[in-house]
Parts: sequence; structure tokens; C-alpha cells
Amino acid sequence: MMNRRAFMAGLPLAGACGALAQGVEEPRAIVEQMYKISAGKDGKYSEESAFFRAPARKRWFSKSLVAALAAMERKSKRLNEPILDFDPVTNSQDPSVTRLAITTESATPAKTVVLARFYAQDAKEPVNVRYVFTREGAAWKLDDMSGDMGGKDGWALRKLIK
Repeated sequence: MMNRRAFMAGLPLAGACGALAQGVEEPRAIVEQMYKISAGKDGKYSEESAFFRAPARKRWFSKSLVAALAAMERKSKRLNEPILDFDPVTNSQDPSVTRLAITTESATPAKTVVLARFYAQDAKEPVNVRYVFTREGAAWKLDDMSGDMGGKDGWALRKLIK
């Protein structure tokens, strides 16, 4: 027979397991999955980026970011010109990702920033892509991104898509 103290000690673990079973994902794990999807089966980033896939947007992006991207896509269609003309995940039009390292740069209960650092083909400077996550209910959702190459040529997604 289990005593009350042993039962109560097991509750946090049971709660954590239940949260994982319900699909609660941590920001770093989401970014890792985005790169895995973007790399494709061959690992060469030759398939459509996770960023542009509707299921990924629905699952991982904030409602606000989804709405902003939809507005940008309508405007782009109206202008008959792309507003976002590169893949933010690979920070390029011609994806090449080597030596990928994904780390949590900062974390608070309401906001987490994840850094993906990698090298593009023949690049001497690393590419940095930052993913800003916010809480939406109990879930972490991607709300903004920014990137640069060796600290130069920086961009911020929300500013680009306005």
C-alpha cells in the first residue's frame, strides 16, 4: 500500500508526463523539429521549409503571427510581388545548413528566445536565426524571428512582413 507522502511526491512527475502526452512542446524542441522538417528526408534542405507549411504554422505559430503572415501573403498576391522572398529558417533563398547548433538563449515564464546557429555553404561567418516564443494559453508559440550572418545584414520577421 502506498503512503500519502509517496503518492504526493509522484504527482509532479505524473503531471509532467501528462503534459507531454498532451503535446506541450518546449521552444527548443520546436526549433529542432522545424530544422528536421526543413532538412527533409535527404538532409539537404531541398524540400519546402517548415516555415511555409500550413500544419507547422497551425501547430507552432502564434495566432498573431499566423494572421500577420496571412495579411502579408494577401498583400503580396495583390502586388504580384513577394514580400518575404527567402526562407527565414535557413536565412536564405538557396538553403545550405551545416554545423547546426540550437540553444536556448534566454527564458522567462512568458518569453523564450532560441538561437539556431549554423554555417551556409562556404561561409566563414555563422548564420544566426533567433526564434522568439511567447505563451499562448499553456502552449509555447513562435511569435517572431530575426536573423543575421556574422552579425551583419540583420532582419526581423515582423518588420519585414508589415
